[in-house]
Amino acid sequence: MELPASFRTFADSQGRITRLPVKLSKKRELSLWLATLLEPGRRYSEQEVGELFEEFVDDFALMRRMLVESGTIARERDCSAYWLVETSD
Repeated sequence: MELPASFRTFADSQGRITRLPVKLSKKRELSLWLATLLEPGRRYSEQEVGELFEEFVDDFALMRRMLVESGTIARERDCSAYWLVETSD
């Protein structure tokens, strides 16, 4: 998957975001895009989520936390598993 054009100004020559956008709305947009990397119905370890997100962003932990706080992904209390929250559209 390729980084969306709206984030390329934040990316380095390898296409990774090494500095996050300043605007919170852009950070949210980026975190929601990263959530599309997760398969619905699959449970991921913290390490697996980190590895998926780290391909595109340095601060993958912040992106993961933003997704948990927004309710886009859920996790076990002990952080042993993460999963995409399914929404009814």
